[in-house]
Amino acid sequence: MEEEMKQRLTRRDIWVRAIFMVIFVIAYSIAELILAVVVLAQFFIVLFTGQANRNLLQFGSNLSAYVFQVFRFQTFNSETQPFPFADWPREEVGENVWLHQAPPPAEDVKPGDG
Repeated sequence: MEEEMKQRLTRRDIWVRAIFMVIFVIAYSIAELILAVVVLAQFFIVLFTGQANRNLLQFGSNLSAYVFQVFRFQTFNSETQPFPFADWPREEVGENVWLHQAPPPAEDVKPGDG
């Protein structure tokens, strides 16, 4: 039993993976900050223009896929190392209600008016 534990503790592949896991913890922290900027920018764009910015939607979709890849690697659900050791994810945005001009708000109608 003690020999098995010693073998597991001295396995090079697990320690290399640990180094990559630390790298991806840092990458996730950076992605989290970038996500906050994208969220705020997209919110204000929608607020002022009534529709989302397609480029930010695309980037947000790709960033979400990247974070998912990081989580899968970190939790040992995947052996594939995410970007920068693999290609950046390319997700399709698809149909999105925020890509179309929002209708102007309805006028306030008070009961009894009209």
